[in-house]
Amino acid sequence: MNRWHLYWLLWLTAGFVVPEAYALFTNTKNTLSWTIWSWFGVKEGVPVWQWSLAHLLLAVILLWLVGHLAFGIWR
Repeated sequence: MNRWHLYWLLWLTAGFVVPEAYALFTNTKNTLSWTIWSWFGVKEGVPVWQWSLAHLLLAVILLWLVGHLAFGIWR
């Protein structure tokens, strides 16, 4: 493991896992997903055809993120 691997592991742990776990146990409205949904104005029950450009941008970003991190596409 080189220094960058260690850096990203520590960043992921301290910057995501710890705060996300704390938010899950104290107030779920402080989680990363809830925050991003709030930024993009995502509301439960809104049909796809009523999505705004921001919703579509979020969908594209999430598609890229899943493809890139989980499947190694678009490296």
